[in-house]
Amino acid sequence: MLVALPIIAGFGSTAVLAAYHATYGVRSQWLGPTVWRGRTDTNEVALTFDDGPAPETEQIVDTLDAYGLKATFFMIGRHVERYPRIARRVADSGHAIGNHSYSHSIFLYQSARETRRQLDRTQEVISDLTGVQPQLARPPCGVRTPAYFAAARDLGLRTVQWTNTGFDWKRHDAERIALDALRRTNAGSIILLHDGDSSGRRDRRETVAAVPLILSGLKGRGLNVAPLDRLLRAEIKEKSLTPQTNL
Repeated sequence: MLVALPIIAGFGSTAVLAAYHATYGVRSQWLGPTVWRGRTDTNEVALTFDDGPAPETEQIVDTLDAYGLKATFFMIGRHVERYPRIARRVADSGHAIGNHSYSHSIFLYQSARETRRQLDRTQEVISDLTGVQPQLARPPCGVRTPAYFAAARDLGLRTVQWTNTGFDWKRHDAERIALDALRRTNAGSIILLHDGDSSGRRDRRETVAAVPLILSGLKGRGLNVAPLDRLLRAEIKEKSLTPQTNL
């Protein structure tokens, strides 16, 4: 919570909490439309990976390919430049690629111009090096601002957060990552994992080892992994069929 205090100095605790929730709250809709789960009337969930590409990305793709599953990789632009072959392999394997900014800057501390540059440049890098034009975005650490939403809207990007996470940015082993990822996971869940490290200093070997455990755990609960866009398309259809009431 303290991270928001310098931005709103002089306001009371209620304003502090409100500002924090608006920018950091995974499910918050205050500043703009944000998806944090898919439809709930099926037995499907989605796997998403942030902060790649990285060397471990290929191992995760190997596992997903072996199971015939598709995931979504929210990539950092400068990492795509560093590992273009791996980024292309993700695309060639049929996995979706999303925009996760160019350098993993927290948008709360960036100007509107820099925020737009981060998203713009990543769109260009991913498109140029993989042939994929991202349609989804996940801001670093899930932090959204009015400037972020303005840029995302201009670029045609839909913001996707998450329902569950394996907390694999902490120093947890594979079993703990899988346990956390599966906790309270149910139909429609969007699971957040990491195939890379935003600073490029840590490996994701434990996440690689956790993926088969997560897949086994999902199967044991009668849940199937589906492409994220399918869950989101279904969500749109489901909402369109809901009767609207004029208030």
